[in-house]
Amino acid sequence: MDYKEDFELWKEQIEALPLNEIRLPDRPIDLKAAQAETLRINAQEDKEALMGAGLDWTLVEDLTTLPGALRHSQAQWMSDYQSRQENQENWIKRSPFAYELRNEMFHHMSFAYRGLPDVNKKVMRIREGSGHADMIQDLIELAVLAEKYPEPLAQINFDTSLIVKAKTTSHEMAELLALNNGSKDESNAVKLLRDKAFTLLDDRMRKIREVGQYVFWRNPDRKDKYTDDYK
Repeated sequence: MDYKEDFELWKEQIEALPLNEIRLPDRPIDLKAAQAETLRINAQEDKEALMGAGLDWTLVEDLTTLPGALRHSQAQWMSDYQSRQENQENWIKRSPFAYELRNEMFHHMSFAYRGLPDVNKKVMRIREGSGHADMIQDLIELAVLAEKYPEPLAQINFDTSLIVKAKTTSHEMAELLALNNGSKDESNAVKLLRDKAFTLLDDRMRKIREVGQYVFWRNPDRKDKYTDDYK
């Protein structure tokens, strides 16, 4: 069975875990999963003693597939995280060009339409506002205005390729902004699944260790098998 199959076995329980019960990972996920698998092996050796102290054995059996479910959740989250990082990097790389293009359009069009009060008012209205979303909207509105009133622009030898560039850039930056804004959402569903899977595994490990430490309180070497020594 692979990790994806492990996840599918646990998917319903993972998704059902209430948000107020989630605990954030306190160590690397691969280490947590490996610790769980080691704990399962140790517990199997002490099955009779642990069950004699009241341990629900299904908690140990859960450690057969739940670590794999956690690993799968982590892999999905890391893939999503890397995509989010790329979205942010792409925005940082492309946005200065988009702002410069908008400023260039304003520069040329304000001059070209200076003798046309009604048209120049439209340019001034477009210039109002600030922020990334406003910049994206400015580009498309400036392009549409330039297409509607081409003669004054022709008189100043305006580079009409900027109109197409403004439209294309507006569309590209709108998509990038949406992706970038999504990447800042710390309630990301993929991350939540990872955290929920971690919590379910951590709960079971805690309960098993609690019983193990109780049973082997006079056997330090064996008790250590049920002690979380992660620092």
